[in-house]
Formats: sequence, structure tokens, C-alpha cells
Amino acid sequence: MLTTLRRRDIALLIAVVALAACDSGKSTAPAATTSPAVRATAVTAAPPQQQDIAVTERSVGQLESLITPEVAAEVEGRILRGFAKTGERVTEGQLIAELDPEDYRIAAAAASAELRQLSALRDNQQRTVERYRALLAGHQISMDRHDEAVAQLRALNEQIEGARARLEQSERALTKTRVLSRYDGVVDAELISPGDFVKVGDPLFRITTSNRLRARLPLPETLASKLSVGQEIELYSPLAPDTRVTSTISEIRPTIGVRNRAIDVFAIVENPGGWQPGGSVNAAIVIDRRPDALLVPESSVVPRPAGNVIYVIEAGVARQRPVETGIFRDGLVEIRSGVTATDLVVHTGASFLTEGAPVTVIPTGGTTPAD
Repeated sequence: MLTTLRRRDIALLIAVVALAACDSGKSTAPAATTSPAVRATAVTAAPPQQQDIAVTERSVGQLESLITPEVAAEVEGRILRGFAKTGERVTEGQLIAELDPEDYRIAAAAASAELRQLSALRDNQQRTVERYRALLAGHQISMDRHDEAVAQLRALNEQIEGARARLEQSERALTKTRVLSRYDGVVDAELISPGDFVKVGDPLFRITTSNRLRARLPLPETLASKLSVGQEIELYSPLAPDTRVTSTISEIRPTIGVRNRAIDVFAIVENPGGWQPGGSVNAAIVIDRRPDALLVPESSVVPRPAGNVIYVIEAGVARQRPVETGIFRDGLVEIRSGVTATDLVVHTGASFLTEGAPVTVIPTGGTTPAD
């Protein structure tokens, strides 16, 4: 009897456990088939900026003195003394050297004496001609004798002109024993010493001028077709990096360098102060201007296997746009094609997006909205 009751109790317990298991399976089945909600990505976005931009090519060149004259001897002689040293600034008309003037003083004195002698002879001949003219009027001398006296007077006048020219030449040579600077500038090289004997044309000093400079700028030969005289250039020197000077291309060398395969362009600039001939100069040459160019932050451009893309927001989702980029400047990228000025372009968070991803636009500098 007891055995029979135990068997009934065990069977009833098994039935209860099976029923409970069935109820548990029914209640958990719907939870396993429910899909989770998709969360929107927080981004910042704005339309592209529109600016006029200049397309530039950069170059590092060299400053040159616009003129580098060599002061040469105009007369020969021995150097007595020099008054200018290398590195000294000189002004136009300043005495920088002196040659021995004694020989030129003697020549000038001789020319002066010759002129006085001829002048005395001319005065005497003039009186003779006047006397002969009176005698000729009274038929007391022949016409031939009168004409001969007149011819001698003319010859003396011509000799006086020659003596006067020789005197002027001697006096001029005497003044050239004092060598004067013809330019305002700095003595770049002192080529003579006291005691040297120099001939006409021998260089004495080399002077550089720095008021106006010429910038020599090498550029790749591939740009030759894009360069022209008059194009704008912005220059600055490492000696004064805060000073910017604007100029234009003044000339383009017609040949390409054999060693560097570069084409040289030149620009004339007024020295803003502190620039030195021989120093380096940095230049940005404007080769094109693009009005109303579209610019977006560099973070908006995302590299993908198919190329560079950006994401624009349409109806709360991100749409991928392949783009053609242009120049990069100050953290911005020029977009040549792929977007319009009215598109809402994603700035931050673009690298986390895919085509059709839902997005939430937050203000610039804001925080991600709370769940």
C-alpha cells in the first residue's frame, strides 16, 4: 500500500516539474527574437566654406644685389692710402682711396704753361693782322702777305684750343687720383693695399648695394608653362621672418638649369630692412586664383578603398559622396567636385560613419546627448 502511494507521489512530482518547464519556455521565447534598437552617431556638421583662394608654388631662393659694381682705377699710379675697409658702409661721393697725384700735377702745370705761351703768340699775331689790314687798305702790302698773317692767326687759335683740351684732360686726370664711391652701399671686397701700383681699369673695391635686391627663385621645369612675367610673389627672409614683401615676377630665365633641371624666375624687391645680399629667401608664387572655392575641414575627408569621400546629412542619415580634393591650407581642404555649397557636411565623427548610418548633429563644442 505504501509503495503504491510513493509511486503516485513521484509521478505527480514529475508532472508538476514538466508543466513548470513548459511555462518557462513559453515566457522566454519572445525575448530571444526581439532585435535591439540602432543608436545614432553624434557628429558635428556645417555647409562648406566659400572663399577666394590662391594656388601657389613655393620656392627657396637667394637674394642678390641688384648692382654689384667694382670701383676701378681710371688713371694709373701708386696707391697712397685707402679710406674704406671691407664691411664698411660708404655713400655716393665719399673718398675711398687716393693715388699719387704728383705726375698729374706736373702734366697739368705743363699744359697750363703751353696754353699761356700760345695765348701770347696769338695776341701778337692778332696785332700783326690788324696792322696788315690797315696797310692793305693803303695798298702798302700785298694781299698774299695779309692772307698769310691771317692763316697764322687761325693756326694759333687752333693750337690754343688743343692746349686748352690737354690742360682740361690733365686736370681731370689729377682729380681721378682721388677715388670716390659712385654708389651708396657696403664694401664687399677691398682689392688693393697702400703701395700697390695700379693701371687703368684695375679693380680697387667691390661695393654691394642693398636698397633694392633681386630674388632668384628656382622652380621645377614642369611649371614653365604656368609662369609668366607679372605674377604675384610673396617673399620673406629667415633673417626677418615676420616681414612679408609682395612683388611680381620681373623676368624668367629662358633656359633650364643643366644641374638642377630648374627654371629660374626673378623678382625685384625694395629692402624692408635687415635683408642682406647672398641670404636665402622663401617665396610663394601665385600661379592661379579660384573664386568661391568650397573648403571643408581635413577631418571631413575620409580615405576609403574607392578613394576620398565625405559624408553629408540627408534626412537624419549619412550619405557617402566621392570627392575630388584640391589644395590643403590652414587645416582646410578644397573640394573640387562632389558637394555643393548647400550640403550639410559632417566635420567630426566622419571616420566612424558608413552609408546610411543614422546621425545626430550636435552643436560645435557640445557634448553627445544622453541616452
